[in-house]
Amino acid sequence: MFSSGVVLAVALASGAREAPAQEKKTTQTTAATNQKPVQPKAPTKPPPPPRPCNRPDCGGYRPRPPKPPDKRPREPHIYAPPPGAHLTKLPNGRTEYYDTKSGRTVTTNERGEVQKIEAPLGLAGGRMTIDRGLHGGREIITTRPGGVRVVGYGEHRGFVERPLRPGYISRTYVVGERSYVHVYREYRYRDIVYYHYVPAVYYGPAFYGWAFRPWGSVTYVWGGGLVTPWFGFYAGYFTPYPVYSSPDLWLTDYLLTENLRLAYQNKQDRNGEQAPPPGQPTAANAATLDEIKPLIAEEVRQQLAAERAAAAQPTSSNPQQLAPGAEQLPPALNQKFFVVSSNLEVTTTGQPCALTPGDVIHRTGKDVSTDGSVAVEVVSSKPGDCAAESPTTVELAALQEMHNQLREQIDSGLKMLAENKAKGLPSPPVALSRPVAEGTADQDSSATELLDSQQQQASTLEGKVRQGGY
Repeated sequence: MFSSGVVLAVALASGAREAPAQEKKTTQTTAATNQKPVQPKAPTKPPPPPRPCNRPDCGGYRPRPPKPPDKRPREPHIYAPPPGAHLTKLPNGRTEYYDTKSGRTVTTNERGEVQKIEAPLGLAGGRMTIDRGLHGGREIITTRPGGVRVVGYGEHRGFVERPLRPGYISRTYVVGERSYVHVYREYRYRDIVYYHYVPAVYYGPAFYGWAFRPWGSVTYVWGGGLVTPWFGFYAGYFTPYPVYSSPDLWLTDYLLTENLRLAYQNKQDRNGEQAPPPGQPTAANAATLDEIKPLIAEEVRQQLAAERAAAAQPTSSNPQQLAPGAEQLPPALNQKFFVVSSNLEVTTTGQPCALTPGDVIHRTGKDVSTDGSVAVEVVSSKPGDCAAESPTTVELAALQEMHNQLREQIDSGLKMLAENKAKGLPSPPVALSRPVAEGTADQDSSATELLDSQQQQASTLEGKVRQGGY
């Protein structure tokens, strides 16, 4: 028999041999537990496709796709004027409030919603005007020292106007990523200042002769950026000619498409508002535009004849300046039918209504009234705008701007024809284009920056007015 001491010694020795093995096993288990699982490698993504060119230096500007309309309904905001604001009642239920503390003037509509804001621009001088049209679009006009005027219609759209030389101004237009410049000459008529577009290029006699000759029957597909997306939006209002027998008919459709595209852009630029559905024009409205198009084509022919005659005049490096106090009849008073080229608010039968680009009006007044307006009649309009056959008045300056826009769009179309960019149409003779010194100016390199800054300032001002009127 073993003694108790021997048994104890054997037991201790056995426990000493098992302890390292258990410790080793525990260490291995802990290491296995702390080890991170191996993550499978993510599949390699293929390189992205090359971005399409959107610059003039690599194929030409293509308009950005329009932003989808905001589906959230905009809550109406009733203006709360600051204490002590001076109140003035205006026609059509509008009210004007003037705050002596801030120097701001706020105009509300019949529902009490802010429609127009006029405010000073600090110690540097100048003034900002924000005008919300009947359809909700926002136009901003900023006047600055030195005769500078900034006019914004939406994001990256508008122009900057500056004095060019005595009696002339230049406007640098910005449309998306594209910019260009036009020159205008200042005139006066019955103490009303207006501006007349000056072409930057004239063409040779053979090209103008070709522009007046018949083509026969030529088909043209309005493709590319001209179709998408406005074309379908206004399909019930505007239908291009199925064939073109002469350049003036193509130019007529060209200027209508340009204005309808502008109207569509205005709808898309409404901040936080859903553009109203286009609806389907009545057959009477659709037929009206088709009936009016030959009359617009006649206006196009007259402007082509005027430019042809001007191009035939001897060139002069020192164009004759307008004598101080002299007056000149505005070309708009020699034109009968106008394609509306900007948002306008007019009054017909005592009620306000809107005119937007692509509507057509007929000048019925022979001269300017004492308030600077001219009598007109709406002859064709899109749904939601002033009804056709509505009599109203338009300021002479606005009517002259429509005339200028007509001349500018005709020149833009002539440029496409001269450069043979309207594919499918007959090829013209060599255009022999020559620059017109009187209509040439450098672009304003700060135009985009000024327009972007204006949009931010206008949003800030509107926010302050909405929050409490201060």
